[in-house]
Amino acid sequence: MMRILLPLIVISGAVGCVGTSGRPAAGEHRVLFNGEDLGGWVIENGGQFSVRNGVLFVNKGTGWLRFEEEFGDFVLELDFRFLEKEANSGIFVRTGSTSRGDEKGWPDNGYQVQCMDTLAGERPLATMIPYGAPGFDDTHHKSNLGAITGAYLPTGEWNNYEIACLGETLSVKLNGVLVTTASSIKNRSGYIGIQAEHGLLEFRNISVRAFK
Repeated sequence: MMRILLPLIVISGAVGCVGTSGRPAAGEHRVLFNGEDLGGWVIENGGQFSVRNGVLFVNKGTGWLRFEEEFGDFVLELDFRFLEKEANSGIFVRTGSTSRGDEKGWPDNGYQVQCMDTLAGERPLATMIPYGAPGFDDTHHKSNLGAITGAYLPTGEWNNYEIACLGETLSVKLNGVLVTTASSIKNRSGYIGIQAEHGLLEFRNISVRAFK
């Protein structure tokens, strides 16, 4: 079980002037979603993903959406909004292409940043969850629930994630506020993806700064 701890401990190498490998915090900027179609993306296990009105729409269901290219060190940025109370999704990072052999069909080797419209429970918004990848304990995962609550914009409004994966560290900013850090991330590269978990959501402005 991963507890929510206060205060947040900032792990060096998340998003700053220099990453853990000595790279400056700038990289090749890539737009991953063009607002017109799902070019560059792969729908896994029957996920209900489509494009409408220039945004990526998740129409409940299960499965996931995977970008076709793997990334190592990167900073991912995207906007999301919940279209109903307690809508549930997640952002997969450093994730393999294989999926669990069950009716949900989610990845079996990666990590997820929670994207659920809840600020309570064991896994609230912006916390990190291993999905088959090597896990971590409380000493390697810190989330500041007070900061998450303060930064969160309610159902129907657009929120922003900035998710940095640099070396063995990961950090999450919600609407510009650093809220979660994790270390000892064993998967050093993998796919970026979006989970469908029985919720109505929209995504837009999905881009990545990738490091060589």
